[in-house]
Amino acid sequence: MKRKYEVVPISIYGTPIIGVYIFTNNKYTFIPPETPPKLDEVIRSTLGTEVIRLTIGKTPLLGIFMTGNDNGIVVPDIITDDELKILKSLDINVQVIETRFTAISNLVLCNNKTCLISPILEKENIKIIQETLNTETHVDTICKSYLVGSLAVANSRGVLVSADAEDEDLKKLREIFKLPVDVGTINRGKTMLRSGLVANDYGALVGDDTTGFEIVRIIQVLGHTE
Repeated sequence: MKRKYEVVPISIYGTPIIGVYIFTNNKYTFIPPETPPKLDEVIRSTLGTEVIRLTIGKTPLLGIFMTGNDNGIVVPDIITDDELKILKSLDINVQVIETRFTAISNLVLCNNKTCLISPILEKENIKIIQETLNTETHVDTICKSYLVGSLAVANSRGVLVSADAEDEDLKKLREIFKLPVDVGTINRGKTMLRSGLVANDYGALVGDDTTGFEIVRIIQVLGHTE
């Protein structure tokens, strides 16, 4: 029996902008050290992952400074040696890149098979990300924006993209990811989806301002089953 795809509203630091602070794949969910322990079980039951407390660059902004999938994780060189040691103790490939775009999650949209990378990222880093994540890789914009990782969220079931997306954006994402694609919002109409949505193949966390209608759309797209 397949697990039901659940979407659970939460807040962190009293804000619904949870995607700034949390990063997940299907193995691990990374949260700031100060996160209340009661959220650990919510994360485990919803996302089906191990919970790891971490900072990046001595900040809690994990959702901004981490990108990746089940094959690997990429972080900018603001990461400290102690933080990197924690990551490298895990069963996953970790790569540090030198880039002036340290908020790399804003520039990468990926799942385990496919990666869409912003064209503003340095060419050498595009190659490193492709090798680390072990994906088919495309370089392009969506919604006339370089912030491809902010405007959409992907897993192995579908791609949810900003309500600002036009038909050509939906067509492009369907061709790249070969998955169902549709538009949505979070936190009562916000279109920068990644800021309030943390999702993997098993479930999703959303900011607690997210409406029931918005949650239904997330389930339809990211919880899509054949």
